[in-house]
Amino acid sequence: MKNRSRPDIMAIILESANGGITKTKLLTKANVTTGQLRQYLAVLLEKKLVLELADKERKHVSYRTTEKGIAYLAVYQSLRSVAVFPSKV
Repeated sequence: MKNRSRPDIMAIILESANGGITKTKLLTKANVTTGQLRQYLAVLLEKKLVLELADKERKHVSYRTTEKGIAYLAVYQSLRSVAVFPSKV
């Protein structure tokens, strides 16, 4: 598996959460550990790139990308398309 940077993983989480997703499905899509996901979600929630949705008892929690998160993705993808990354031999 190719090494991924923090911005790469954050982009995967934001893309996956676009429209809403549970933590379990996020773990699978982003292919990270529970601890890693917890850290990424803390940053994304703090920066208001992701919104946490929960019922009153917090039995069902899901995450959704905010407008700010979608804007981050657009900038990320535009930078990614311009940047030239050296390939490993």
